[in-house]
Amino acid sequence: MSVVLVLKLVHILSAITALGSNVTYAYWLRAAGTDRSRLVFAIEGVRRIDRTFANPAYVLLLLTGVGMVATGGYDVTRGWLAVAIVLYVLTALVGAAVYAPLIRRQLAEAERDPASAAYRAVAARSTFLGVLTIAIVVMIVALMVLKPF
Repeated sequence: MSVVLVLKLVHILSAITALGSNVTYAYWLRAAGTDRSRLVFAIEGVRRIDRTFANPAYVLLLLTGVGMVATGGYDVTRGWLAVAIVLYVLTALVGAAVYAPLIRRQLAEAERDPASAAYRAVAARSTFLGVLTIAIVVMIVALMVLKPF
């Protein structure tokens, strides 16, 4: 078994873990409704899932992707791979610079008053950013699988 195949396996499992974790967030937040204690629990859970599973999986994606390129398995000059890398970097930057502070603010507003206009506003931004992130990650997966150009 080649190193590239092992890296590819870990890469795919990491993508499943990262994207699968992200997709669950909407369920947890919707299930919590506007009940303060359930909502705070759900948001804290989302943050724990991010720290424990999703974010480490995204880091593994980066490391295994770099490993596959470094071992000659893939060429970064391929269009599909170059676009996927740019989308990955943009998503990581938005996640760190925008989503992480936004989810902390959503938690703070949920602790104050989950029925408030302030909570609804931050939750709407968080939901939009979450859906956008999932859409971009799905595009990256599609580029990896289809290799369209």
